[in-house]
Amino acid sequence: MAGRQPASTSRARGSITTLPSGTIRVRVYAGVDPVSGRRHYLTELVQPGKKAQREAEAVRARLLAQVEERRNPRTNATVDELVRRHLDQFAGAPNTLQMYRGHVKNHISPLLGRINIGRLDPEILDSFYAELRRCRNH
Repeated sequence: MAGRQPASTSRARGSITTLPSGTIRVRVYAGVDPVSGRRHYLTELVQPGKKAQREAEAVRARLLAQVEERRNPRTNATVDELVRRHLDQFAGAPNTLQMYRGHVKNHISPLLGRINIGRLDPEILDSFYAELRRCRNH
């Protein structure tokens, strides 16, 4: 068959590109974003230097391992986007939905709304809960 590579050679996973500044960009495909439906890539920059190419290979291997272990966030969506998506699928009473939207608007969006889900960690949630306890408005 024409155009098909032999089984002994395999295609390299991820790309390593040298930018005009000399910095090396490592990019690895991590699947499709379940929220937006777009392709999701993990990207990391390696500063120029004598060992930059070796470091870039190590970064590519680490990113590929994260993808294989599914330790990377599968979406770039924010808390607001996911909460809105969830509420759009809500099948409860209209008054309950209105109450939930009010809670999200007044309490969750101002504090967590712009944070990417992948960056959400226990420290952020602890400070969020502390703010809810401390502030009368929340």
